Amino acid sequence: MRFLKIALFTISFYVISCKDHSLSKDIEDKPLTVQLADSMVVLPPSWAFGYIYGAYSNQEESVELINEILAHDYPIDAFWIDSWIWDYQNEGVGPDKYLDFVGDTISYPDRNELWSFLEDKNIKAGMWVWDCILKTGNEEVYEDFKSRGFFKDEFINTNSWHNGSRSTIMDGNDTEIDGTWCGNIDFENPKAVAYFKSKMKPFFEDGVDFLKLDRTDAVPVVKTMFELSQEYGMETEGRGFVFSHSHGTESGEYKKYPGKWTDDTRSDWSAFTHERKFQPWIPKIGLKENIAMYTDLDKHYHTIPFLANDMGGFAVSEDGFIDTELYIRWLQFSTFVPLTTPFAQPENESRNFAYKVSAQADTIFRKFAHLKMQLFPYIYTYAHKSRIDGVNTIRPIEGDLYTYFFGENILVAPIYEKGATSREVKFPKGSNWINYWTGAFYKSGTNHTIEAPINQIPLFVKKGAIIPYRKYARSIEAGTNNFIELHIYPGENGNFDLIEDDGISNDYLQGIFSITSIDLKQENENDFSFTIHPIKGYFKNMSQSREWQIIVHTDNEVSKILKNDHEIEFTLENGTLKTAIFSAEKKEKIDLQFN
Repeated sequence: MRFLKIALFTISFYVISCKDHSLSKDIEDKPLTVQLADSMVVLPPSWAFGYIYGAYSNQEESVELINEILAHDYPIDAFWIDSWIWDYQNEGVGPDKYLDFVGDTISYPDRNELWSFLEDKNIKAGMWVWDCILKTGNEEVYEDFKSRGFFKDEFINTNSWHNGSRSTIMDGNDTEIDGTWCGNIDFENPKAVAYFKSKMKPFFEDGVDFLKLDRTDAVPVVKTMFELSQEYGMETEGRGFVFSHSHGTESGEYKKYPGKWTDDTRSDWSAFTHERKFQPWIPKIGLKENIAMYTDLDKHYHTIPFLANDMGGFAVSEDGFIDTELYIRWLQFSTFVPLTTPFAQPENESRNFAYKVSAQADTIFRKFAHLKMQLFPYIYTYAHKSRIDGVNTIRPIEGDLYTYFFGENILVAPIYEKGATSREVKFPKGSNWINYWTGAFYKSGTNHTIEAPINQIPLFVKKGAIIPYRKYARSIEAGTNNFIELHIYPGENGNFDLIEDDGISNDYLQGIFSITSIDLKQENENDFSFTIHPIKGYFKNMSQSREWQIIVHTDNEVSKILKNDHEIEFTLENGTLKTAIFSAEKKEKIDLQFN
């Protein structure tokens, strides 16, 4: 197994080791200090770790889609409108409107009302943008930028994308055209940046929270789009967010401006064994290749801390075929990546929304989406660890492109072949594993064929793992860590450091976050102890107490559980032990002994 090696940096606030469990009896309002393995990493806001949808939709359709998502009991944290927000009337044909800094006011007659609708439902609003101005139809704004010296360069653009064709070129109208002048805005010129921001600011005043940047991933452009969200977003306290393409990683500076996605993909099992015809402009990336973008140690993609993908594949085949089985396998994979984004080109009639794919997809998506929302405390901890430890949430395994670690304690082996209901899994050396679905045990370094019916992805938990869940909530911000369900897999020693912050400010950059260390110690074959240490650190509006429930996955007989030397009630059924829910002050040390 090989992980990305990153130089070690140190910041100085107050020196406290993450593994040092000593703390005064009172929670101190004092920053923590840890040694940072990658100080470049900036976290997205907490809501970005939920579900972010995108669509080519007008105002009325956007409201309808969101209401349908809610009616199907799906989580939704954010919703962006793609390129047609500038010219939905003409399906993004352009060049008129790209970019006029006005957008389509006919198809979106009251953007403020639309964004307020999202805000009322605790859904962040996003919109598409790029880094240039096409002259034809936008002469006034073009000449304005040109006269101010705000273009880096100008050229005759004969590419038909938003320049005389449909926005996704699905109709094949991608032949060379007469073209129009195109001015690339100079995002290395501070005056040009300030002026561009002033032209975009009204969208944020209407209620936009973040941007999806297309066409480029150049760091100066990404930086500007991120800063727009950071500076003008009405629902942030300084933590910006942007989606950009997956390149532009030549310097670690890109990590300051999360996040990225894996570019355009095709709704296909593999681009090299396809059965249907796709437009030639679509990259040769199907599900199989998309998984490898996260795991191939010879490519740069695996170094990106917060990487999303178009769940289900962006582009459909020319006949518009929607493959339910493929979609289900893709959504299962996309559950176990840092950022999850259901999205598709407008020619995909399902929009990659599960309820539009099939009843089966609807049921399975809901199941996995709810699971991911419950795993937020685990996922967000590893987001912090990308910065603290310099190792990303997705941890590739050398020599195995189609199996990966999701944090330290979960092993994921996606299904990527049509019709497959099983696959061979090579269990990495160094840890023993338990099948998440069946409880079956697999020894380190062995190979096994794992059954995977359509409603399951091969998923394994490390023996000795401690995995925190929380109650399901429809959005990350609507949920809370005030109740934590700790899932324990005894048999070996284990540790988990639960890391928390306010989720929306940059206070964590100054050491204002908290760590709750949790230890599992195997005393002998049948007995083990479990300790929740007093919290270290603090953050704004942090509660002083928390409810806990311990869920132990074990076949061993347990006769009693002592919590701080007092017996606690529990139930044991079908290999799962559940303690009674108990409340404790966060400054309190909790010892549990299982006998």
